[in-house]
Amino acid sequence: MPFYKFLRKWYDNHYKLQQGGGEMEYTLENERYQEWRTIHTNTFGDIFTLAFEDVQEAQLQLTAALIKISKRDYDGGLQMLKQLEDFCFCAFDCFALSYFIGLCYEFIGNEEQMNHYYEAMSEQNIDYLFTMVFHPFYRSAKFAQRKSENEKALHYYKKAIDLYLGQETSADKRRTIGLLYYEMGTVYLSCQNYKKSRQFLEKSYEYCPEENAHRTYVTAILCAAEGNRAEAEKLIHTLPEYLKTECQRILSSM
Repeated sequence: MPFYKFLRKWYDNHYKLQQGGGEMEYTLENERYQEWRTIHTNTFGDIFTLAFEDVQEAQLQLTAALIKISKRDYDGGLQMLKQLEDFCFCAFDCFALSYFIGLCYEFIGNEEQMNHYYEAMSEQNIDYLFTMVFHPFYRSAKFAQRKSENEKALHYYKKAIDLYLGQETSADKRRTIGLLYYEMGTVYLSCQNYKKSRQFLEKSYEYCPEENAHRTYVTAILCAAEGNRAEAEKLIHTLPEYLKTECQRILSSM
């Protein structure tokens, strides 16, 4: 294929990336390239190291694309990432490439395209637990929630939670699960499903008992919606001033 021939030539002649006034060369044996591979491995884990596992040329291009993105050359990085579509020979490669393209669009601030590629990850028949990729599902859920697509938001929050449940969980992972249950509670609250909202907020407290002002704020609104104004007022008094004022404003309109 034409692009493969281009990439092979590029691979043989080394990849040169402008940095400041000079050029840096990247080859598979180059020490600086290996340093960048280590940086990206530590940042992204398996979704980076296993992407294009059998195609070294594609690994080199992926690394170079992420270097561009790390230097805020988003257009350059995005162009290189999209060229890698010709090398997606398995579901995992498609999954990983969708993630990195979505991430680049997220950096650019194009949420529509970000969400398109993050949702495309769900179409690949792979074991998500293997990758432990939480971020895209969370971002897709938040995107859907802002558009009042509540069922879709709940779907993606649950996918993110499923990545952690049943696995050995650290304190950080428990806090993440608590955050996701909290977010599901806010969706149910907006749907006026107070029973479900209470259920998921309680799960949030179970996984993450540490004080969280925004969760307290939502719980106070839920208490008022359930008719327990006294408990709502009690919770409001524990809030920082900026949340206390907003919460009182909402309760006065209920």
